[in-house]
Formats: sequence, structure tokens, C-alpha cells
Amino acid sequence: MKKSSAQMKDRLVVQIENHLGWGPGESWTNKDFSSLSEKIFEVTGKQLSVTTLKRVWGRVEPISNPSITTFDILSEFLGYDNWRHYQQSSEINRKKVPAVSVPQKIWQWGIGVAAVLVLVLIFWRGKKEAVQESSNFDSVAPLEDVSFSYTKVTTGYPNTVIFKYDLGGLTYDTLSIQQSWDTSKRIPLADSKGLVTSTYYEPGYYLAKLVVDDQIVEERDLYIPTLGWQGMILGEEGELSYLKTEVLKDKQGVGVNSNVLEEMEQLEESNLYLANLSDSPTIEGGAFRLKTVFRTKSFLEGSICQNTRMIVTGTREVISLAFSAPGCVGDLVFFMDNEMVSGRNHDFSAFGIQGDQWMQCELIVEDKELKVLLQGEEAFRKKLNVDLGQIGGVQWYFEGLGEIRELTLTDAQQQISLMTEE
Repeated sequence: MKKSSAQMKDRLVVQIENHLGWGPGESWTNKDFSSLSEKIFEVTGKQLSVTTLKRVWGRVEPISNPSITTFDILSEFLGYDNWRHYQQSSEINRKKVPAVSVPQKIWQWGIGVAAVLVLVLIFWRGKKEAVQESSNFDSVAPLEDVSFSYTKVTTGYPNTVIFKYDLGGLTYDTLSIQQSWDTSKRIPLADSKGLVTSTYYEPGYYLAKLVVDDQIVEERDLYIPTLGWQGMILGEEGELSYLKTEVLKDKQGVGVNSNVLEEMEQLEESNLYLANLSDSPTIEGGAFRLKTVFRTKSFLEGSICQNTRMIVTGTREVISLAFSAPGCVGDLVFFMDNEMVSGRNHDFSAFGIQGDQWMQCELIVEDKELKVLLQGEEAFRKKLNVDLGQIGGVQWYFEGLGEIRELTLTDAQQQISLMTEE
């Protein structure tokens, strides 16, 4: 007999407590819930507020029950694709694994190690600014008779993409289009030939896939640009509030004008997203230099790590860097070259920012190597094997209100200032 949804949710909560090793949730402080929110963001790239987490743990009177989206994110935190995947895996394990009496400390340690290994195996294969990809698929296996293409209906975002596909004579049991690196975003298809649309509400780089019987048969790089500088407020449960371009720019740079600052501060559980991704990139991703100066000028209430993510976005791949308060740099995660680079085994101390300090950041890519300079000093170096394509620009996720004063891109042929582009 299947466990009820409520029992499954209780089990997920306990598994997260065991994974963290902080003891029962009823003894957690507000700082603990804030730390968990930070960890979830670092692992999944998705935000759950302290209030939402307290609702899940029954520590505040719920105005409404936590949404399925909340449990999707919590499941991802433990290495599952989504809430449904967690439920299915729990049922399979319950049926197949005999009950064995195991000392509690050993059991907790085993779950923690298993969760970490799963996370390492399925971590990021694409975007922003915090993301995973499942390794359930076989490697890409293109077939001559199969076709897969797309057309964007406009420039900027939101943007509807029209996918066209044809399996030819290929037989199958299941067929879907995966809209991005995110395995939970799939469109089931009934016919072997046709078209389907998908609306993208955020810009950036995506990797769309045609999936047949859980095997990727075609992949297409998908790049959604902006119209100059664009911004959003990212709400507690994934809500998006688009900002008008005129409220973002002033004589000094890009951020938030004073006439909207008060309104944004009222959104206590929100983050600021800023981006400028060219609709016709020409900067060569194999050899380029990027210079930028930015800061987070005010932070969310209760934010202890004060995270900022900067995503250098190409038409084929991304370089994602993270910054935080100095005491949290050990939990930072970078994504690049199809892999995760963790602060657990790298010295990211240079990526710690004190309060609203301005950060001068320079990226240099040449001879298949990335070099990052912070405040003029080398802070990180890594070999690159993946083709970034053409560099479109940069995306920022600020845990609070951010501001950008400089952003230039340079290659052998040109130098472009994205601060002056309309």
C-alpha cells in the first residue's frame, strides 16, 4: 500500500534533517532556516524563503499549504529530479530493501554520503545563476531520419519558441521535448511528427532536447536574448515581476532607481535579476576579455551569506561564478565546462565580499583557459574544453538590490560596452 502524500512529505523533511545533521527541525533557529535557504539555492539555483521553509517544518502558522513547487525544490536538494521522482524512488526502495536494524549515526551518515554522491553525479549541465541535470539519459545518439528544429517568434523575453520535430520511421513508446537542461521541464508528444510551442519567461542559454524512450536523440542550443538591459523581481514561490527598462538605468549605471526602491524593499523574500544579452552576439567565446564592476547595495532581511551569482552567457554554454559574505565562501559553487567547481575543495576566499563593497571582476579566456581577476589580482584559473559560442553578455542574481557600474566585452576585433547599449 502506497504511503500518503503527507507521510511522504514528513519522510522528506526527516531525510533533509539527517542529510544536514543539525538535529530535529523543531530545535532549529531562524539562522538555521536561513542557512538551509542558502544551501538550497547553492545546490538547485532556486530560492525558498525562510518563511516557506518554516511552513514546511510546521514552525509558523501556515497561511496556505506549501505548493508542490516547494517540494520539487526540496527533492532536488537531495538529488532527485522533482517531487514525483522522490515519491517513486521512496516506494521502490521501501519495496525492495529489507528492514535492517542499523545504528542511527551510521544510518544518518550513509544518507548524507549518498545524497552528496547523487548531487555530484547529476549536477549542472546548463544555466543560471543554480542548476542540475539528471544522468538518467544515455549519451546523445543522433539518427539520420530524425529532424528537430526551432524558431523564436520574437526578440527578448518572454519569448515563445516553436519546436518542429519528425521521427521519420523510428518507433517509440514515449516521446517528449525537454525545454532546457532541467529534466522536469518536458513536453509530452503524442505524434511522431509535428510542432509544439514553449514560452520562455527568462533569458539565457538553454539546451533543448528531443527525447525518445528516455534517450536523447537530438539536442539544440537555444539562446534567448534581452532587449538591452532588462530586470525582474524573483518572488518567494517562483513569481516573476518584470521591471521597466527606464527604472533600471541612470547616469551612474544600472540598478534600481529611488522611485522603485521603497516598493522593492517591501518584497522581503524577493531577489533582483539583471541581464543584458545581445540579440546578435559577435564576441568570440574562444578568446575574449570581460570587465565589470558591481555590488549588492542592500540585502534581504535575514540574509547571512548575501549571495550574488554572475553568469557569463554564450550562445552554446555559460560560465557561472558566485560571490558571498566572506564566511560563506566554502559553500560557493561555480558551473563551467559541463562541471561543478565547489568551494569545499577550492580556495574561494577572494570571492568573499564585505557588505556593499564594489567588486571589480575581470574574466580572460585564451588558449582554452579561463582566468578570473578580482580587484586586479588573480583569483581563479581553469582549463576549458567546451565551446562557449559567441558571448552575448551577463546575467546577475542578487540576494537583495544590486548595482552595476561597468560591463565591457573585448575580443581581437572589437570592444563593446554593454552599459551604453540600448
